[in-house]
Amino acid sequence: MADRPPKRAIKTKSIHKITVALPSSLKMSLPSQILKDGYNMRQKSKWVVEAIISLISKEGWENVLLSELMVSPDAQDVYSIPEDVVAIMNKEVHRVALANPSLNVNRSSIIRAAINRRLLGFYKPPT
Repeated sequence: MADRPPKRAIKTKSIHKITVALPSSLKMSLPSQILKDGYNMRQKSKWVVEAIISLISKEGWENVLLSELMVSPDAQDVYSIPEDVVAIMNKEVHRVALANPSLNVNRSSIIRAAINRRLLGFYKPPT
């Protein structure tokens, strides 16, 4: 029996599961918009990641977080976010918290704001 060469490990991106506090109205409107945009529900996290990248890539995006101060989330949802996007969000959380401590920014508020902006039509596909 011939020796087989070792199988090569496939490098995969590390994925983080992030639980986000959402208003139930937002959580309920999300599936219809995801389907309307041509995604299926297994691609929900991809839709959200695209929204996050689109939001954070805009100059002065942190102003959007002002509206998040008035949100009272009463539901939760879990999204699979790639490690590189989580690292970007963590840097932005730190940067915004130092510049504007009153915004009380966290990953959940960034994701919630990104979802809201995409639902409202302020989405620009990543280039």
